[in-house]
Amino acid sequence: MKTKLALSVAVLLSASTLALAAPPDQPGHQSPAPGTANDTVSAVKDTVGHAVGTVSASMTSSLKGFVEAAAQSDMYEVEAGKIAAQRSKDSAVKEFAQKMITAHTGTSDELKATLVRINAAVTPPATLDSRHQGMIDELRGAKAQDFDGRYLAQQVDAHNEALILMRGYAKDGDMKDVKTFANKTQVAVQQHLDMAQKLKDKHTS
Repeated sequence: MKTKLALSVAVLLSASTLALAAPPDQPGHQSPAPGTANDTVSAVKDTVGHAVGTVSASMTSSLKGFVEAAAQSDMYEVEAGKIAAQRSKDSAVKEFAQKMITAHTGTSDELKATLVRINAAVTPPATLDSRHQGMIDELRGAKAQDFDGRYLAQQVDAHNEALILMRGYAKDGDMKDVKTFANKTQVAVQQHLDMAQKLKDKHTS
């Protein structure tokens, strides 16, 4: 009986690990192979994508809008970090990427716990939206020599956007506990932005 129970627990843990390890891609999505993206085209796509991704009033005032935007930001950061930790040849970039995985997994878990505590009728999305999926695909498809530049450019833009989101909801949000979360998180986001900017400056100098 104990053996069967142990096996059952092992199977459940294994399934859980696989589920956690699975990328947050849209259902049926096929990503480009490494080295198939043109960096000039990728830069244009990223610029357009980030322009579309400006923070809206609903994201900084309504719980639903904020949760969706914050969850997308965290999912993107964790997945981008995993890709960078594998593909980057720069130890400083790899270290930064690992910090992003840890930090954004933490903020994602904290936001979910906060929503449970306040009995919020809002569920964070489980897959990337089209814009963030496109950003991840640009990283997956980047040529080796273009990868670090593409990743760091995305990181500066993504953290600028996240900072606007956190500051905005901390100021105008409609849920006190989540405003507290946003206010605390903006400090870490600013630190991440400063780190990303320094790495980008060093990479392009």
